[in-house]
Amino acid sequence: MSFVESPIFKHLQALVSFDTQNPPRSIHAESHIFEYLKSNLQGFEFEIVDAGDGCLSLLAIRGRPSLLFNFHIDTVPIADGWTSDPFELLQQGDHLVGLGACDIKGASACMLSAVTQSTGDVALLFSSDEEHGSSQAIKKFLKTEHGFKKIIVSEPTKTKAVVAHRGIQTATVSFEGKPGHASEARAIKDNAIHKAGKWIAAAIQWMDEQSEAVENLSGLPFNIGTIDGGIKANMIASKCDMKFGFRPLPGQDSKQVLSSLEKLTSFAKIESGFFGPCLPAANQNFEQAMADAKKMAKDLDIEIGQAVNFWTEASLFSQAELTAFVFGPGDIAQAHTANEWVEISQLKKVEEIYIKILS
Repeated sequence: MSFVESPIFKHLQALVSFDTQNPPRSIHAESHIFEYLKSNLQGFEFEIVDAGDGCLSLLAIRGRPSLLFNFHIDTVPIADGWTSDPFELLQQGDHLVGLGACDIKGASACMLSAVTQSTGDVALLFSSDEEHGSSQAIKKFLKTEHGFKKIIVSEPTKTKAVVAHRGIQTATVSFEGKPGHASEARAIKDNAIHKAGKWIAAAIQWMDEQSEAVENLSGLPFNIGTIDGGIKANMIASKCDMKFGFRPLPGQDSKQVLSSLEKLTSFAKIESGFFGPCLPAANQNFEQAMADAKKMAKDLDIEIGQAVNFWTEASLFSQAELTAFVFGPGDIAQAHTANEWVEISQLKKVEEIYIKILS
């Protein structure tokens, strides 16, 4: 049988065909993709958890499972450079091309195939807003009395269990100046943009000096994304705001990092933005959480991989005291790109692992 005739291909072909780009996040409980999932999960009980604004999740349960699997069904918007229809799954040699094939509809297709080849207890949580950036669906689900203590979160990990990853912290730093004519000598000290420049230099130097490491990860990736300030060249800027972000190491407290950045100068005011915890989350005992996640992977006979730089919602489950690791087909390098693809061999391997766990 050729792979295009396999259940994995047929399920992934259908899942890719559903437009779940986020934004615009136009997904609701009656969306075709949810109907498809339910129609291919015979014998399951279903519950919709709706956080509003297109942020919802479908919980599907068979039997009395203790382990939860999580898959996000939304994708990023179509990137420039696609040479085929993003919503049509194509086989090209040893891989499949399609929007979401790697991130992470491929894992959902593997699970839909695996549940029909096994009879064991299983719980699946399909969420619609991972790419939104606020994770309201998962946060709402975690407030329910779900009862789960262990979870596998599907993201591209090359079929290895990732038990640690960086967090994500964004923030806005603001500076105030004294407005006036740019011909005045005081402009050098009173200009808000000049103050911002001094802080930038100090922040970059401070970040370069951070040498803390966790497994294969070290340092603090840091990026200033936007700068907004001033009116025109002959006016002293009275305000300057900058949005920046950094990626804390597993176990690192982002609040302490923000405090250190604010203390670099006497004129920076920092307001925290979006925060995604590390994995394991900082509110957990780091060594114990790592040991528990590695034991879970070992018990399930899944090879453990290295820690990764990218963020996942596994950290939210960790923060809620679930033992969590990340596992799925695909390479993160293919996520969010034009002509996104996933290797067929990895899809087959993940399907085999799912069947073994559910049998």
